[in-house]
Parts: sequence; C-alpha cells; structure tokens
Amino acid sequence: MRRDLGAGLLAVVGLVLAVSTLTGGYLDYVRPSHRWWLLATAVLLLVAGAAGLVGWARRPDRPDRPGGHDDGRRAARLHTHGPLAAAPAEIAAAREADRDRGQGAGHRPAVGWLLVVPVLLVLLVPASPLGSWAAARQGPTVPATTARSGPLPPAGPVELAVPDYAVRAAYDAGRGIADRDVALVGFVTPADDGGWYVTRTAISCCAADARSYLVAVDGPPAPARDTWVRVVGRWTPAVTPGTARLRVTTVTPVPAPASPYVT
Repeated sequence: MRRDLGAGLLAVVGLVLAVSTLTGGYLDYVRPSHRWWLLATAVLLLVAGAAGLVGWARRPDRPDRPGGHDDGRRAARLHTHGPLAAAPAEIAAAREADRDRGQGAGHRPAVGWLLVVPVLLVLLVPASPLGSWAAARQGPTVPATTARSGPLPPAGPVELAVPDYAVRAAYDAGRGIADRDVALVGFVTPADDGGWYVTRTAISCCAADARSYLVAVDGPPAPARDTWVRVVGRWTPAVTPGTARLRVTTVTPVPAPASPYVT
C-alpha cells in the first residue's frame, strides 16, 4: 500500500471514530465507560495519519515533483539489448525498484482509495442499535445467572430493569415480586403467536457479546415493533420454564434512552 494511502486511511478512521464518540453514536456499539478510550484512540489515529501525510508530502521522489520517479524510470534508462545492454540482474533490480515506487501499477493507487468508502459509510449512515430483530433471534429463554438479586423497596411500585425482573421471574418463582406492582422500561418485540415482549439488551463490553432479555406481556395489544414503552403490571407464572411473564395493566410510550443497552 502506498504511504499516502495508508496515512489517509488512518486519518479517516480517526475522524470517523472521533465524530462517533463526540456525538454519542458509539453508544450503539459499546459501553458508555469506553468513551475516553475511544477518544484517545481517535487522537492517536489522527496524529499518525497526519504525520504520515506530512512525511509523504516532503518526500523528494514524489511523482508530482520535479526530479521525482515519474520523470524517468531507472529501468527505462538502462539498455536492455545490444552491446550496451546492462546485466540481466541489474535490469531486474531496476524494474523491481520501479514497481516498489508505484511505477507500472496503473490505477491501483486510485482504486485503493475506495477503501475509504466503507469507513465513511459508518459516519454518514450509522448502524442502529440492536433491537427486536436481534432479540427475536435469541428467543425468550432467560439466561441463567449465579448473581443474587438485590433487595427491593418495601412499598410502592418496583422499578426494575428488564433483565433483573426476567431473572427473578424465571428462576426465583416470583418471590418478592409476586404481589407487587412492577414497572419495566424496554422496547417492543413481537412474538410468533401474535403477542409481544417488553425487551432490553444487556452488554458486558460491546454489542458483540449482547444478550437480550424478553418478558412476555399478558394484557394490552402490542404497540409498534421497537417502540420504547413503560409497562406496569404484576408477575404471573410463565407457560414455558426458564421464561418470564408479566400481567400488564398500563402501557405508556417513552423516549428511547440515551444508552440503548443495560450494562
């Protein structure tokens, strides 16, 4: 890869990473605590790319400079036939040197800049966070955990994260929440049987290790797919072991949270 192309790619990747971090787009991929690491990485990439471009611009043998290697290739100046012909090894070495300088490569350097296109697409057309499609593929079975559930407030509706309720409902037989109003906030995932789930996706590091927690809803009809809602209801036994269910009395649309994942 030509030096200017490699340096330019580093700078573009650094720019995309910096913009994504400063605008909050990185939250669709990683935990909020990774923000400063991403910013530091973006700065390093930008500095490395800029340094590479400056170094390339100062090279005396650049093709667009007088005396650069486009003014005449070394191999072209050698005699290859007749009594003045150079040694075959010298001719081969000169041709190899010309290839290393980018001679005879046609349009390959220009085509190489197409590598920038997918990087720019990340900036111009950012991906959406994981939603109902990914959750439906994982299914409603609640991941088993050895973590112990924390204590609940003594009175009033219990505000719980969807993963916390799902684990309590699936593996703790609803103890502590069976006779309590529970409020959950999540997005809507349609079920195959016409019902729906209130869902939240949890990550440990990034979207690559994401795991969705689905709580089946008894009661109101399903809102639109991926709508964020706050539901209030009470625990009810699930039909399938290892799953969670909630008998819902109230469904309220809410804005999507700044961070789409539970961490």
